[in-house]
Amino acid sequence: MDITEHIRTIPDFPKPGILFYDISTLLAHPQAWRHTVDLLAVAIRQHEPDVIAGIESRGFLVGAPLALQLGCGFTMLRKQGKLPGKTSSYTYDLEYGSDTIEMQVDAIAPGEKVIIIDDLLATGGTAGGALHLLRKAEADVRAAAFIIELEGLGGREHLDVPITALLEFDA
Repeated sequence: MDITEHIRTIPDFPKPGILFYDISTLLAHPQAWRHTVDLLAVAIRQHEPDVIAGIESRGFLVGAPLALQLGCGFTMLRKQGKLPGKTSSYTYDLEYGSDTIEMQVDAIAPGEKVIIIDDLLATGGTAGGALHLLRKAEADVRAAAFIIELEGLGGREHLDVPITALLEFDA
C-alpha cells in the first residue's frame, strides 16, 4: 500500500508559501492508518523501546497506537503550561523566537529506552527540543521516527539519533 496516496496537501497553510502535509486523510482510512503504524513498528522495534514519547499534538496520534502495538509505555511532550503536576521544561530556539516543551517529571525514569515520535520532521527545532528534554531526564533516547520528512530544511541536523521517516518530500 502506498500511504502517499492518503496524505493530502494544502497550499498556503498556515500562511502563504507553505505547503501543508495533512495526515487527517490518512487517519480517516483504516487500512492505510494500520499500515502506517505497522511500518513504524517494524522500523523502531529493533530499538527495544520502553516508552514512546509523542510530540504535541499529531505525535500523540501516531505514538499512542504505536506504543500499544509495541507493548510499551507512552508519554506526551507538550507545549508549556499544558500538563498537570510537576513538569520539566526545555526552551529551544526557532527560526523566529523560541518555544518551550515540557513533560511530567515522573513520565520517564532514568535509563529508560525512549523513541521520539511525531508526524513530520521539518526544521527539527521541536524534535531537537524534545531530545534535549528527554536527555535532561536521563532517558536513553534510541531513535526518532516520523511519517513525513521535509528534505532540505535541515531537520536531521538537530538530532544525533537514528531517524526513520516513512515518506520524504522536498520542502
